[in-house]
Amino acid sequence: MRPTAPSLSQPSDRKAEDSAPAPTRRAEGLMFLWLAVLVWPLIAVGTVSAYGFSIWMYQLLTH
Repeated sequence: MRPTAPSLSQPSDRKAEDSAPAPTRRAEGLMFLWLAVLVWPLIAVGTVSAYGFSIWMYQLLTH
């Protein structure tokens, strides 16, 4: 006799502690503000600064 494949669990079969709690609207808003006001501007300034620095160093070493 062949063993049968384990059946896939249905969403109703899962326990409540298996899934993480859904983020609240307030938490999502705070995360958006954190990204929009601090993180992405810093990444943008850092990227432009690194590009400018690399051009400056290139010119310093080649001219």
